[in-house]
Amino acid sequence: MATTAHTPATAATARGAEAGRRSVPWKTVLAFAVPLAYADGYWLISLRGAVGAIERTDDPFGSWLRESTVVLPVFVFAVLAALTLGLRWFGAEPGRTRTVVATALLIAAAGTITGIAALAASSAYDYHLQSAHLQTIQAMPGMGSMQGHCDTTCLAQEKHATLTLHLRGILLVSRWLPLTNLALVAWVVAIMGGRLNLATARRRQQDPTQPEPTARRSRAQQVHLLLVGALAGTAAIHAAVIPQHLTEWAAAGLFFLLLTAGELTIAGLLLTHLRQRTTLLAATAISLGPLLLWLYSRAAGMPFGPEPGTPEPLGVPDCLASTLEIASLLAAIALLHSTPSLRRRSPLSPHHHALTVAALIAVTTIGIAGAGLGWFNPFEVPASHSSTGMHH
Repeated sequence: MATTAHTPATAATARGAEAGRRSVPWKTVLAFAVPLAYADGYWLISLRGAVGAIERTDDPFGSWLRESTVVLPVFVFAVLAALTLGLRWFGAEPGRTRTVVATALLIAAAGTITGIAALAASSAYDYHLQSAHLQTIQAMPGMGSMQGHCDTTCLAQEKHATLTLHLRGILLVSRWLPLTNLALVAWVVAIMGGRLNLATARRRQQDPTQPEPTARRSRAQQVHLLLVGALAGTAAIHAAVIPQHLTEWAAAGLFFLLLTAGELTIAGLLLTHLRQRTTLLAATAISLGPLLLWLYSRAAGMPFGPEPGTPEPLGVPDCLASTLEIASLLAAIALLHSTPSLRRRSPLSPHHHALTVAALIAVTTIGIAGAGLGWFNPFEVPASHSSTGMHH
């Protein structure tokens, strides 16, 4: 009679399958993400105060509070990803010391990578402002003589020195981020009693002969929810630039106003009319149209408006809005061509579904913050650096 051997490989497979049916509890994610976000935000503001653009150094406490809150969803995503790996590799409750330490190191590493990325993004924006300031001083009549007749070569050297200063600052602060994050993660683990709960409580074992519960979403329904979330996120970013565009050019402001209303309307219809073909066609059109206009405005420039024929520069909010438009376009196309096999496919695991939700929230939050430049810069910035979707 054949017997089944329980090898480490089969045990790991069984553990991974069990992990796939369980989700990481949000209270565990937030317990790590919140302190990591606000601690790394402190280092970001400290670096800016040392080498950043002077117009961004006012109100350091307010800047720390606002920007740490803005990047919090990104830290939530990073911690959720680390805990998901820990759940797959070590099981729901890693009890042994080495597994707890390994999971804690995963969390600290994810937070450190996210913190360094935030430092780099902030420093890049500071360098952009400082370079524009140097260019303005060099171009102003009489200012060149005041600065010792700084020519083009001198200006290039000044920009290079500024860039070098930022790179050194990032390297210096990056040495402290791992230590800070390790200390915070160890502190949180200690508060939890030295144990990590990586999954929600087990559900009662279900009779395999019984049908799936109706509350369990299919793969097609998850794609449907992704489409709704991407449309809502894009609408939120577009809504953030309406007041500024109305001030600069009424036609652009009206375009974004109608676009936002259309995206929210279609998202609402999708919630009430599940995968109705006409609504899905509308979702495809409202995702593809602005995306094509955005690509054209960045490649050749719009043929009308305040600056006709001038290609517009790329910005963080418009790139993130376009990313969400691509996601909604792909989701709408997938639902339009969905087959019975797609509808029968098993849904994504709870933690994969949670990662998708966290990613949507993070992209939308950063996009809104980038569009509403008051989050990052108390002074008004030219509209060419704050556009989204289609500039003018």
